[in-house]
Amino acid sequence: MLDRSVMVEDPTSYVDYRIERPGIEALRGIVGILELDKASLYMHEAVMPSAVAARSADIERAGAFLEPVVIAARGGGLLADTDDLAEMRSVMYGDEVHTVAAASPDHDHGLNAETEFVVIDGHHRIAAARQHAHLNAMVPSILAFVVDVDSPGLFVVPQHRVLGGRVVDLDAIPDHISTGPYQRGDTVPPGSVAIVGQGVSVVLSVSSPRPEDLQARISSVTLADHLIEPLSLWVQGFATREVDAYAELDSGACAVAIMGDLAMSDIVGTASAGIVLPEKTTCFNPKVAVGLVGVTS
Repeated sequence: MLDRSVMVEDPTSYVDYRIERPGIEALRGIVGILELDKASLYMHEAVMPSAVAARSADIERAGAFLEPVVIAARGGGLLADTDDLAEMRSVMYGDEVHTVAAASPDHDHGLNAETEFVVIDGHHRIAAARQHAHLNAMVPSILAFVVDVDSPGLFVVPQHRVLGGRVVDLDAIPDHISTGPYQRGDTVPPGSVAIVGQGVSVVLSVSSPRPEDLQARISSVTLADHLIEPLSLWVQGFATREVDAYAELDSGACAVAIMGDLAMSDIVGTASAGIVLPEKTTCFNPKVAVGLVGVTS
């Protein structure tokens, strides 16, 4: 794998990374080494210890970071204006074209400067990198794919929940939660949760949320803070696609929670405010091709 990767040599070197998809604006950023103790990072999700352990094992086995985390920089100015960069490698990743090019040598990318970064994808990898550095007496760093926070080529979707428990008791829904009808395939508003189980299909919303409440538009918070305990349910799995959540329901799960749409501005806003959302709240796309760019650990 390593001999086919474009390797970033040190914290001062970068490569240009572009993801092109049919009918969608290309996503472009830079890939380089981010020294974690020097960076101003805003995390938006909690991490699960088991997932951190799995990422740590991947780092140890490979002896390298082969999957960059995705972080968004506020303020822009990361990319050179030129498009005539020297291509180093290009691969197909499904229907996407991933291209790595030599970054402009005279452009100040500012990856370790006073830029504020919001972690988009890779919370568990960052925690694993810190763990790896601590165990090996190294400077904590990570391979990062950095994009502008308002890039139109970056998309966020919610992670749905597979729920464990007994029969969903609608009488146990708290008084401050409003209830409405729901059918599979309906759009779930931001901040609301559709609970679908055996003989149950409702969309639930917090009644009259405060306009200043940043978490009111995040469905995973509504589920965790207002519904799980009263309904005697628990989260036993996650699904990015609704069809996969419903497959778990059809295979015998007690219920599934279909989450409302997410906006990038809401994720950035909660992260910047220091609000940590429940684990697996978000899924971002497109993904970086694993192993195309790497750095030894």
